Amino acid sequence: MMRTELIRYIEDTWDKLRGEGQSTMLKVEGAEAPIFLRANDAEVSFLLALPIEHGIDLKPKKYSNVTIAIEKLSPETKGIVVALTNRRFLDTFVKIAADVIGNTMGLRTTSEQSSIYGTKVNSWKNIFSRSPYATLTPEEQVGLYGELTFMKALFSEGFQTHEVIDAWKGADAEDKDFQFRNIGVEVKSSHKQDKLVKISNIRQLDPTGFAELYLYYYSFAKSNGGPTTLPAQIEDIRARLVGSPYLDVFESKLLNTGYNDADKEEYKASYTLSYEEAFIVNADFPKITKETVMPAVLDASYIVDLNVCDNNIITYNSFMEKLKN
Repeated sequence: MMRTELIRYIEDTWDKLRGEGQSTMLKVEGAEAPIFLRANDAEVSFLLALPIEHGIDLKPKKYSNVTIAIEKLSPETKGIVVALTNRRFLDTFVKIAADVIGNTMGLRTTSEQSSIYGTKVNSWKNIFSRSPYATLTPEEQVGLYGELTFMKALFSEGFQTHEVIDAWKGADAEDKDFQFRNIGVEVKSSHKQDKLVKISNIRQLDPTGFAELYLYYYSFAKSNGGPTTLPAQIEDIRARLVGSPYLDVFESKLLNTGYNDADKEEYKASYTLSYEEAFIVNADFPKITKETVMPAVLDASYIVDLNVCDNNIITYNSFMEKLKN
């Protein structure tokens, strides 16, 4: 099943099971893995059934919206149960369920099923405690808009879909927003027109592990009521990915950023690009890294003034050639 079909199937199945008035378990249609949906009046959940003696890396935990539990299903089997406890989180939870189930249902061996299921559930743990009322802050909105603008620039330069989506690491909470083989790119965006960028931690501009590291800066003019909104930017990329298996990957990464379609009416700001520049982060670029601070300093956030970094500017064409080669 495609992602949209799987989401609809999960929603319909939970509705059906709730309507039966008891906590009934139903195996996911077409699944090789013993993965089930369950629902009653109090909660909805999904679970993977495993032999009772099988070791599990995933630990039980209660989050503000979701619980993870190990439950004995029979004398021979146990289940890793992921249950929704806050119904206001349902729209997000069904998408998470589709991601976990979609990546697990076709697996044939118990070890693969357990490993992938646990990995996928763990990958969403930061979302499990997010307030269902929370929307992106203005800074998060323009930051995401900038990362999506950079993605569209990569498409325009001829990068393949899989290259662009795989390279987008900011959505996975990694320190570099984009990674191309041994090259890292940190994308910074602002609507303040001052060329001051906030660096969130001492790892963000640390080139360790990369042959080259770049900072790509976007300055946007912000207004209200225009067509170039964050939701419009997202729809442009979705349209480009229609028919591609990477649409599902993009949707999962997008959800991980905290963006939810249910909130799109909240994102009315429109952005017009006024300036963009690429900077090479070398020994001369101002930065704080683990090697430049005392051992007792575990982390720090700081602001870099790009107005004094002209010697680090690299042309757009040269920058793109670096990424392609």
